[in-house]
Amino acid sequence: MTIDLTRLRVDRRRLRNHFEALARIGATPEGGVHRPALGEADIKGRKWLCERIQQSHLAYMVDPAGNQSALLPGSDENGPRIILGSHLDTVPGGGRFDGALGVLAAFEVLLTLQDAGYTPPIGLEAINFTDEEGTHIGTLGSRALTGRLNAKDLQRPFQGQSNFDNGLARIGLSRHNILQARRPKDTIAGYLELHIEQGPILAQEGTDIGIVTAIVGIGRRTLLFRGQADHAGTTPMSLRQDAGRAAGIFTGKAWDTLQNNFPDCVINVGSMRFHPGTFNVVPHTVALDLEYRAPTKRQLEALQEALIGLAQATARECRVALETGAAETSPAATMNTRMLDILAHAADRLGLQHRRMPSGAGHDAQSFADLCPTGMIFIPSMGGKSHGPDEQSRWNDCINGVNLLLQAALIMVKAFQDTG
Repeated sequence: MTIDLTRLRVDRRRLRNHFEALARIGATPEGGVHRPALGEADIKGRKWLCERIQQSHLAYMVDPAGNQSALLPGSDENGPRIILGSHLDTVPGGGRFDGALGVLAAFEVLLTLQDAGYTPPIGLEAINFTDEEGTHIGTLGSRALTGRLNAKDLQRPFQGQSNFDNGLARIGLSRHNILQARRPKDTIAGYLELHIEQGPILAQEGTDIGIVTAIVGIGRRTLLFRGQADHAGTTPMSLRQDAGRAAGIFTGKAWDTLQNNFPDCVINVGSMRFHPGTFNVVPHTVALDLEYRAPTKRQLEALQEALIGLAQATARECRVALETGAAETSPAATMNTRMLDILAHAADRLGLQHRRMPSGAGHDAQSFADLCPTGMIFIPSMGGKSHGPDEQSRWNDCINGVNLLLQAALIMVKAFQDTG
């Protein structure tokens, strides 16, 4: 019997059951999820996914970077694969949808095709990438798989080498083998990712689907302002070398710099750590975690240069020293034009309203953008909320997105087969 692939739809009850079961792992009293990469809850989530894949009778794989995959083999066992996926890890105190929906959507696509008895001409792979959120190293898993990670990156995890190594050891991995996860370019036929928008545009417009045109470039670095510890009561203000003052002035001026010179960019000071960190001692050191985002490579480089120049000027003004630290950078990425058309065609097939839009957040899709045809689907986020327990998307929107992922993947398979 011939399968009408255009009529295939995912099992919404099975997907909901998987979603709710996963959301209980690391659940917080506020209704969110706390599942930072390589922590206890993330490891439980990884174990849960492994068990679900094995129970489904799909092939299960894990690579040296800890990326977990389910595989629906193709008739050409030696051919490339189309990869679908996202990540299970969360930011501290995050939400239920960010990343997790994309992994479960990819898994559900494979289950739906397996249920239909469909054998694709090339393999389809659903993947959970390690540490997308950057608890240790941002987009670690996807960068390792695509060859964008290097030995230097592995020497400067955000939580220190010991915490990183201990986390890897908990899942039976070692930092020394991570780079072996790299795959040859000719083994990857394409990449698709489903994600919540994490912004308000689709929900405000009442649009079903966002087709991502480009993903913002991101830079991260820790600035160290180093002054001198003094008695907070007896040292005159004019004589202080106050690292806290420098960090505060820099933060305020950085906002002004963006508003005046980089209106399309954003920055965030996510943390300041004061040392010695007590009421009655002028801080001798402040570690400031800075993130900056820009829509193009050129703007990202110019913004970085402006921020470092501002930090240097502030340090001089406050008579403290500055250490800028090493930068971790995710380059801005443009999605494949052909993939944009495929997603639009699939959305039309499903009767879904759609618009093309950039992403202001980073995603694993960035790692694939100039390696293979890459596309990304957004569904609406209620209130534009994300990275917190109030993150929410309507379930019908989720199902729309997963069915679009399914149909777009099938169009990709056919396109590959036709160009053979």
